[in-house]
Amino acid sequence: MDDPRTSELETIAAAVLDRLLERPTDAIALIFLLRRFATTDRDEVRETLGEALAAALASYQTDSSVAGRAGWLLLFREAAALTDDERLVAAAGCLASSLRRDWQSMSSVADATYSIDACLRAADVVQNGSGGLITAAIDELERVVGHSYGPGEGIGGYADHVRAAAALVTAYEVTGRLPYAMLAEELMQTAKRSAAAERTFDIDCEAARVYCRLARLHDDREYRAAAILAPNADYRADASRILAALAPRARDEGAALYGLALSELVSHTIESPDTYGY
Repeated sequence: MDDPRTSELETIAAAVLDRLLERPTDAIALIFLLRRFATTDRDEVRETLGEALAAALASYQTDSSVAGRAGWLLLFREAAALTDDERLVAAAGCLASSLRRDWQSMSSVADATYSIDACLRAADVVQNGSGGLITAAIDELERVVGHSYGPGEGIGGYADHVRAAAALVTAYEVTGRLPYAMLAEELMQTAKRSAAAERTFDIDCEAARVYCRLARLHDDREYRAAAILAPNADYRADASRILAALAPRARDEGAALYGLALSELVSHTIESPDTYGY
């Protein structure tokens, strides 16, 4: 049986592509479209994406926000895997250095961990020794979490929990250190109890993506055997509930970010049909 969400993703992709013609410098939109159309044989789509990437390379340095720079870093890392354009690697290195310089001055846990997460993810394409960046990012993540986290109390507000959990999952993927993933699970369990007033469309989309990543960890037999798991955890169901609630608002409030989350949920369902079903 065809998954109706696949058709939904095609509709979202078409809408995001149309919007890209009006606003060519949107990092999240470009990441989503690169993933959807990486293997396309449609010349007009490849041309549009190429022009948008060129515009991004020409303008990314004007974005001084943490979220903006982290978004561009993730985009250039994604694009660098698809092309040999050395400008993408150079831009990623510039952004990673810029974010790293600001770590000590970031007062928001959400901003700091979003920045750290982006640097960890992009370390494989940053020039001149990604190992140094990984070590520095892990050290900074431990500093931020150690300063802000209280056992049983969490790490701040909803956005802080979600973004810290995302960074911790990435840290686990990079280092294999089990406590990072287990703390990410704890933070996302705490995030479920956050008041509705704390929730925003974008952070809910990010939360759904974290739940998808945690669900993949639970598919790993070795992880399940080694980790202390939350009783009755069903992270795929958590992601599904969030995205179902967001669906009516997706087109107006952020179709690309919603599309990224939905595509990761669909991909996870296809990869693990026996475990999770539909």
